[in-house]
Amino acid sequence: MKFPAFRPTAFLASFAAAVGVSFSMPLTANAQSGDFPNRPIKLMVATAPGGSADATARMIAEGLTQAWGQPVVVENRTGANGMIAAQALTKSPADGYTIYMSLSSIVQNLLLQPNPGYRMEELTPVSMVAVLPIALAAPSQLPASNLAELLTMAKQKPGSVSYGSYGVGSGAHIIGVALNKKAGVDMTHIPYKGETDSFADLVNGRVTTAWGSVGFYANHLSGGKVKLLAVASPHRLKAFPNVPTLGEAGYPEANLAGFTGLFLPTGTPPAIVNKYAQGVAKVLATPEVQAKVVSFGWEPMTNTPEAFKKQLDEEMQKWSTVIRENNIKLQ
Repeated sequence: MKFPAFRPTAFLASFAAAVGVSFSMPLTANAQSGDFPNRPIKLMVATAPGGSADATARMIAEGLTQAWGQPVVVENRTGANGMIAAQALTKSPADGYTIYMSLSSIVQNLLLQPNPGYRMEELTPVSMVAVLPIALAAPSQLPASNLAELLTMAKQKPGSVSYGSYGVGSGAHIIGVALNKKAGVDMTHIPYKGETDSFADLVNGRVTTAWGSVGFYANHLSGGKVKLLAVASPHRLKAFPNVPTLGEAGYPEANLAGFTGLFLPTGTPPAIVNKYAQGVAKVLATPEVQAKVVSFGWEPMTNTPEAFKKQLDEEMQKWSTVIRENNIKLQ
C-alpha cells in the first residue's frame, strides 16, 4: 500500500483548523498577552518624587494595581530631560512589564538633541494622560495687566523685559522664542532649573515674567504676589476663565501646550498595549483622580494608541516648525 508524501505545511494547517488555533504569531506572544500581568510592573517617570508628574504616575499605578491584582511600582528615573528614562525603555523587554510616562520632552529631545539615545520608532504610544497648559506669570506690581500691555512695554524699551523658563530647549523657552518673533519684540530669555527656582526672582522683580505650570502658579495666586497674563492651552481653563490663551491673544504659533503620555517598547503585543490604554482610561475617569489631576493645573485626557500616535506626529510637526523657523539650538 502506498501512502501519500508527508507535507508538514499541510499537516499544520489541518491540525490548526481541527483544534482551532493559529500559528500566525508566536505562541510565546499569545501566552504573554493572555495571562498579562502575572508579576510586578515597573512604571518609570522622569521627574523627581513629589511633583505633579510623579503624583499622577502613582495614582495610575495604584489604580492598575487594584484592577489587575499585581503591584505596579513607580520608579523615578530622572535626568537629561527624560532621555535616560526613554533610553531605558527602549532597552527593556517588549513584554509590558516596563512602561514609561513621559512629558512632551520626549518630542522636543528628538528635535533638539544631536544624540537623544532613542528614536520614536523604538517606542509604542499607549495613551495620552493629560494636557499640560503652561502660564505666563508676572509679579502683581508689574504695570502690564495683560499680554498686549506687556508686549507694548517690550517694544518701547527693547531688552528691558525678560522671561524665565525651566531650561534651555524647554517648552517654555521655545514658546518664548516663538512669541518674540511673532510679536516683533526681544524679551530676554533667562533659563532656570525649574519654576520653583524662578519664583523668587519673579516676585522680587529680578525677572519680568516667567513661564510655569498652571497648577504651580495657582497655588501662589491667593497670596497676591503674582498674576497670570496668558496660557498656552487649546482653550481657556475652567479655573481661570478670564485668562486668554496665546491663540486668542493673536499668537497661535506660540500656543503650544505640553502633554504627558504613556509608552511601551516597540514590539509589545497589541493586546497588552490595548489593555494598558483601557486600564488607564478607567483610572483617569474616576472622580477623585480627575479632581486631583485638575488641581495640578492639568487636564486629564486619554485616547487610543492609534489616536495618540497620530497626535505625536502632529506634535512633532508643530514643535519642529517653531524650532526650525526660530533657529532654536541648545547652548
